[in-house]
Order: sequence, then structure tokens, then C-alpha cells
Amino acid sequence: MRIIGVDPGLTNTGVGIIDREQGAVGPGQGLHFIHTELIKPPRGDLSSRLLYIHEKLIEVIDRTAAQVMAVEDQFFGKNVQTALKTGQARGAALLAAARRDIPVMLFPPARVKQSVVGNGQASKEQVRHMITQILNLQSAPKSLDCSDALAVALCCAFKPDF
Repeated sequence: MRIIGVDPGLTNTGVGIIDREQGAVGPGQGLHFIHTELIKPPRGDLSSRLLYIHEKLIEVIDRTAAQVMAVEDQFFGKNVQTALKTGQARGAALLAAARRDIPVMLFPPARVKQSVVGNGQASKEQVRHMITQILNLQSAPKSLDCSDALAVALCCAFKPDF
């Protein structure tokens, strides 16, 4: 199963793709790193930025043959404006999945961190370190947004009923 993980944002949207082999029974087993990239919309009005994110995600889905999308969900934010903007970027991702008819799973940040690090309050650096270990990467992803996206994909892969 090819999973595309998305860490949505209007400035940076992290994307991480992994494969999970059929019948893999435990964390770290049957998992393969495929691709990661950072989508950086050009400055401009909100609708143009959202369209850019949407179109780039469709391109990645098509290019990598992703079969399911896992998206970091946020239930609240300290800054209301930031939470609203992140929600709009999340909407662009959900629309891309719907346009390609692939299922979507939403995971709150604490659950993603818990599934990858074992601590729902882990730092982004701790998440990056564990992603590198779990996927046996030669080097850590350069962008924290990309390592977060891979963590979301892994959270989906670790889901017991997946």
C-alpha cells in the first residue's frame, strides 16, 4: 500500500510517501521510503496559494501512484489565524485526494508523535530522528515539514485496522 503523508501549511506543505508491504505485522517491518518533497507556494493571494498546493499534491499522487492519503489534523491552535490558514491548506489536500478518489485518514499531531516516538509531546527534532531510524534512511530529511509528513504516513501504516 502506497501512503502519502501530508503536513499541511500555507507557507510549506510537507509531503512524504512510503510503501507498506501487505502482511507487515509490526512497526518498522515491511516499510519502505519512497519520496519526500516540500511544496512552497509562491507569494500571492490565498486562493492562488491553495490552488498551487492542490495542483502540486495531485501531481505527486499521480507521479507516485499513492493509494491513500494521511493528513495531520489540528483540533485547535494557539493562534486562531494560523489554525484557520492551516485548515485551509488541509482542505486543499483533502480536495486533491477526493479528485484522485483515494481515501483520507486524519491524525492529530499528538497521535502522530505518539505512534512514531512514543511520546505525544515529542519535539519535531525527535520525530525527525525516529523517522530516520524507522525508515533506515541514510540521512534525515532536511525539512522538518517533510519529516512530519513521513511521520503522518507512518502513523497511518501503524494503524492496527489498516
